[in-house]
Amino acid sequence: MQTTAFEKEKQEKNPLKKWVILLGILAALFLGTTIYFGIFAKPIYNLEYVKSEVEKENLSLELDSLMMMHEKIKSENEEISEQLSEKDSVINANAAEIKKLIASQADYRKIKKQLVRLQKIAQEYVAEMDKLYAENKVLKEENTQVKEKLVQTNEEKKAIQKDNEALNERIEQASALTAYNFYARAVYYKKKNNTEVITEKASRVEKFKTSLILAENTLRPVGEVNVYCRISVPNSGKVLSPGKEDFFTFMNDGQKLQYTAKKTINFQNKAENVTLFWELPDDDKAVKGKYVVQFFTDEGYLGETFFELK
Repeated sequence: MQTTAFEKEKQEKNPLKKWVILLGILAALFLGTTIYFGIFAKPIYNLEYVKSEVEKENLSLELDSLMMMHEKIKSENEEISEQLSEKDSVINANAAEIKKLIASQADYRKIKKQLVRLQKIAQEYVAEMDKLYAENKVLKEENTQVKEKLVQTNEEKKAIQKDNEALNERIEQASALTAYNFYARAVYYKKKNNTEVITEKASRVEKFKTSLILAENTLRPVGEVNVYCRISVPNSGKVLSPGKEDFFTFMNDGQKLQYTAKKTINFQNKAENVTLFWELPDDDKAVKGKYVVQFFTDEGYLGETFFELK
């Protein structure tokens, strides 16, 4: 049972081996009959015998058997047989010639020689097919390995790209500006010595004073940073602004926003206190209520605080 299983596995690995064996057996039979009639049978008997319908039928059967086997080999290995079309044409041409000889009742020995020759060509055909089969199998295995390696390489590239994107995102997040100590109050100034005084009375307000501290960040490139302050007017939905023109706006998340005050600093990676003021116009007075104060840079939102006036 083990030997049978091994042979079956071997045949499955190369299906052309069985045809090589069968063609070898046919070749031996063809050659044996040719030698026999060539040596032991008298030519006159051969000439007479080939004229009989029985001999004609036997020769036709031998030829048909060979060609049937040839066609079966081709049908089972279509992909490879396409590469041997020239050899196939030679086999078909020889088969056609033998058919003519049989039909014309030619010398038996001549027909048998032609059949043996055709059998040899058929064996060469299978041998070449077997060689191509082995070569194609190697190529397919190599192509599979190349494809697997390519898939693996692409997966590795995607993994590296994903890691790089995650790293860049972390670096971007780490280099982003942050702030703390958000502060906002209303103030006025004493006439005697111009001392600044914090007030909660709306009637006494001269300025709104806001501030924050930009946090230290050694990962961020040094350079100019725009800090914006937005102070909302209580119960109005409006923001205090120097004017309605685009000169007093900035972009945040694709939206254009008005600012109350703006200050540009030269950030040097160290923590820095930033103070911004809003001075009430001479003909304007502060209203009572809760003022919400928001802080931004061109990169985005920093934070907010509030104060109240009575």
